[in-house]
Amino acid sequence: MYLVPKVSEIRTRRLDAGLSQHSLSRTAGLGGQAINRIESGETSSVHPLRAREIAKALHCKVEDIFIVKKGA
Repeated sequence: MYLVPKVSEIRTRRLDAGLSQHSLSRTAGLGGQAINRIESGETSSVHPLRAREIAKALHCKVEDIFIVKKGA
């Protein structure tokens, strides 16, 4: 199982929270450019644990900002 980011939803929630891409990445405990790679489409799937941390940093549910895909 992997999670596909809802890019526009992540961007909207990040901007509404007043966070830069870098600050959201760091708040979620990820590398400084992680959100940039997700929002630019460079990262097409995200590990569930990383997705959970991003959702936690944005104060929402994982399913609000990611689509669950089964398979590799």
